[in-house]
Order: sequence, then C-alpha cells, then structure tokens
Amino acid sequence: MTADQHTSSAAANNTGGQGPKSWRGIFTIPATPFTDTGELDLDSLKRNVEFSVECGAHGIVHPVMASEFFVLSESERLEMVPLVTRWTAGRCPVVIGVSGVSTQAAVPLARAAREAGADAVIAMPPYVQKYSDDDVLRYFAAISHAVEGLPIFVQNAGMAAVGRDHLLKIVREVEGVHFVKEEVAPALVNMSKLIDVHEPGIWGVFGGHGCQHLFSELRRGAAGNMPVNTFTDIFVRMFELWEAGHQQEAEALHRRLMPLITRTGPAKEALVRRGVIRSAKTRSAGGAGFDSYDRAEVDAFWPEIEAEFTWRPGKRSTPA
Repeated sequence: MTADQHTSSAAANNTGGQGPKSWRGIFTIPATPFTDTGELDLDSLKRNVEFSVECGAHGIVHPVMASEFFVLSESERLEMVPLVTRWTAGRCPVVIGVSGVSTQAAVPLARAAREAGADAVIAMPPYVQKYSDDDVLRYFAAISHAVEGLPIFVQNAGMAAVGRDHLLKIVREVEGVHFVKEEVAPALVNMSKLIDVHEPGIWGVFGGHGCQHLFSELRRGAAGNMPVNTFTDIFVRMFELWEAGHQQEAEALHRRLMPLITRTGPAKEALVRRGVIRSAKTRSAGGAGFDSYDRAEVDAFWPEIEAEFTWRPGKRSTPA
C-alpha cells in the first residue's frame, strides 16, 4: 500500500477528501493527562481527544513533546496508540508520535501505530545519543519499513536538529517521508529555505511553537501548525478565516490573543479551567512550574480569552 492509497475517512473530513497530499490546517496535540499522583488518566485523555475533534482540529498528533512523550513508558505509549485512533473515530487524520532514543525503540511504536489504524506517524531522530547523518537516514528507513506505506513526518526540533540538505536527502531516499514539522531556530527562516526548494516529495511543512507565528508560516507556504490543544477552537477559527480570504480578521484575532495565550501558563492548567481534564499534574522535573503569580495573571486575562472560545463543556463546537 502506498501513502497515497492509505486514506481513511478521517482525511475526507477536515482536510478536503483528497488524501494526505491535501493535509492542511491545525493538527493539534492533546496534552497527556495524569492523575494527581502521576498515573495516566485515560478518562481525561478520552475527553481531551474528543475536545480536540469537537473544536474542529484538522488532525490529531499524539504523543509528542507537547504531550510529554519523553516521560511516558513504552507500555504507556503502546497502550494509548489504539485508544487515540479509536476515539478519534475517523473524524480527522491521526498522526502518532513514534520518536525513540534508538531505532530499536522507535520501530515497535511505528508498527503499533500502523496496526492501530493511524493515518501517519511523526518522529524526531534519536535525541539522547545523537546519530550520524547516515544512521538518521537508516532510522527513518526502519520506521518506513515498519509502517508499510503510511506517510511520515520528520519533526525537526533543536534537541535533534537535521540540516536542510540532509532533510531533503531523507525525503528523497526514504519511502513515505513526505512532511516536516520545522522548529529549529531560526524556524521561520529555515522553513522558507526548505519550502523554497519546491521538493515534490514534500507534501507539507508544518510549524510549531503554539501558533505564535501561524500567519508568517502560512505566507511562507506552510501547510499549517501543530500546537498543543488548549486553544484548538481559536486556532482553527484563525486558520479557517485565513483560508476563506478573511486575512485581516484572522490576523486581528491573532494579535489580540497572542499576548494572552503566551501568558496563560502550562497548557494543562487551561484545560482544567475549560473542563476538559481533571488535573494539571505533569511528570516534568519541577512539576507544572505554575505559581500564585501565574494563577493571578490567568484570572485577569481569562475572561478575554474565554470570550473567543467556540467550545463549551456539553456543547459541540461550531468553528467559523
């Protein structure tokens, strides 16, 4: 099966029905919820996936950095893969994160993603002990073999950066590598340099950094952005206004909300406030990194942010 042929009903919904080559928009990253004692909270994860879909996400991406994949055990990641694909239920594409510290760590995750019915996978190169360029290419080739034709996103992040020329080599030599999430500083410049090559094997370049530079990315030819899911309804509204030709309205909303969005503290705090997950607990060193001063700022800014939400608990979203 080729990547072109692998198109679920998901791709026919929010991405125009033309298969992976047409994928654009907000491919949102559900945060991974934990209980107050640090265990996986699968009930909250299910609500978080449903929240993301109801907000109009054009794709679901999980687990990656914004979902704390690096503090999850292999068994936890393998447990969540079929759940996330099942809960999404074909309503938009599901991109499963399969990054590993080695080829041997990534391949079982990639195989599990394929078996669970994922629409694509995303991976950084190994990020603890850095691989040589040749080994990085072999790493993606092994993932490609494991997913048997599913599209592959290369997540190009600072902790495992890949230069443009080597990225292009991977795209040209590894079957199925067709997307890039570009986050290596200066990310916008690097995105332009990659897009301006007009490599036919690249079907889309996505940005990160929580949509802070969404419209600069789109002007440069990006296909969309992969933000944590806290404000998915707002980001989807921004993107769809832009796509509909209402760029001034989209950018006005972006300018009005970006200072607030960047000051609302960890994503999980906002998801708790929105009634999506039960706890803001993280497993990261130092906990949530959220104190009384942060909470006071959220209290002050929340009404203005809340006014832009199209999703409410118990009410399905109807994005513009």
